[in-house]
Amino acid sequence: MNSIANKLAKWLMPVATKFSNQRHLSAIRDGFITIIPLVIVVSFFILINSVILDPEEGFLKNVIDLSKFQEIGDLVNNGTLGILSILIAFTIAYKLALSYEEDGVIPGVMAVAVLITMMPNVVEITPEGSDEAVQVTGVLSQEQTSANGLLFAIIASLLGTEIFLRLKKKKKLQITMPDTVPPEVSKSFSALIPSFLTLLLFACLSFLSNLIFGFGLPEMVTKAIQAPLDFAIQSQFGITVIMFVQNLLWSVGIHGTFVLGPIKDPSLLASIQENIDALQAGTEIPNIVTKPFIDSFAMLGGGGFTIGLVIAIFIASRRSDYREVTKFALIPSLFNINEPIMFGLPVILNPTLAIPLILVPIINLNIAYIATSLGLISKTVAYIPWTTPPVVSAFLSTAGDWRSAVLAVLLIGISVIIYLPFVMATNRMTDLNNQ
Repeated sequence: MNSIANKLAKWLMPVATKFSNQRHLSAIRDGFITIIPLVIVVSFFILINSVILDPEEGFLKNVIDLSKFQEIGDLVNNGTLGILSILIAFTIAYKLALSYEEDGVIPGVMAVAVLITMMPNVVEITPEGSDEAVQVTGVLSQEQTSANGLLFAIIASLLGTEIFLRLKKKKKLQITMPDTVPPEVSKSFSALIPSFLTLLLFACLSFLSNLIFGFGLPEMVTKAIQAPLDFAIQSQFGITVIMFVQNLLWSVGIHGTFVLGPIKDPSLLASIQENIDALQAGTEIPNIVTKPFIDSFAMLGGGGFTIGLVIAIFIASRRSDYREVTKFALIPSLFNINEPIMFGLPVILNPTLAIPLILVPIINLNIAYIATSLGLISKTVAYIPWTTPPVVSAFLSTAGDWRSAVLAVLLIGISVIIYLPFVMATNRMTDLNNQ
């Protein structure tokens, strides 16, 4: 079994490393990491709005009416999640430019300009008290600027930055200023012609798309890429496959969450955004699978649901090395940081523990998915930090649903039961080695 694990690692490691270090995927990953604090902050405001300030469902509904203060959270939402695609366009372009050892500010600004250039600026609305829709020009819809437009923002920022930087390197397109001109002014003028050509190109593409197809490039991307990707991730089978691959990578020492993040995170962020919007609008919550759903029900203790392994070792392991490492890893595991136990036991390249490492998250994910689809627990409506302790994360991400917390406890129990036989198997292997 060890030889099989080593062969698998030898085959997967170069592929995953190359995938993880790929310039554009790294820019996407780092761009998302940059804006995570904003997403977490607004989630706390949304939690306060729904759990405390809501006049119908809040904890203080029968004590005092504080609903007017919900506007504070709404304003924070508009300034964060409401413009998430614009923010991500800047951060991805910035990180991509840095990877080319270029200044990131001008490419970041250019990426935002490219994105807005291709967005429709006409919104159709139905005024209150009227049955006829009217068109309002000169405005941007949050349908495009929020998390719903993330995929298009990613594509626009990557393409816009690549084209802009390539044009900028051509000396014939650079305007050279005298040495007496401040450096920042010189940088701006050297980017003038490349900026003009970049924006002209994308403006023409957007114009032709509307002229030929009757709709813009954002809608084209949504129909061709976003919708199928969202469908795959929201389906029980699709997210199970993703979880299998993610933990298979973990089992051979590759950070599966890190590697697959650029592929799945845009859709997972968009799905939690849709849930948040529905919660605020008082409509049905649409999505089961979101990032906090996975964090709260499939990755307790970290990748592989290793909180179950920690408990199982304390219960059944006779190996002194396992128990010592687990004592050290206990506190990090309570905050879903599992590197100490993954590399300390180790779990990686350990054929005995690799089996439950892959199976436990898949089993628990599917239990939580079915429970949510049956209405036994609420859907996730808040983006919470991934380091939020187990059980607490389930409670907070579902806006205070105690049933979700109970399910998290049950899933931890299931994980312990599954891990126990494999932990006991490591005892027997040690006994055999000592004979």
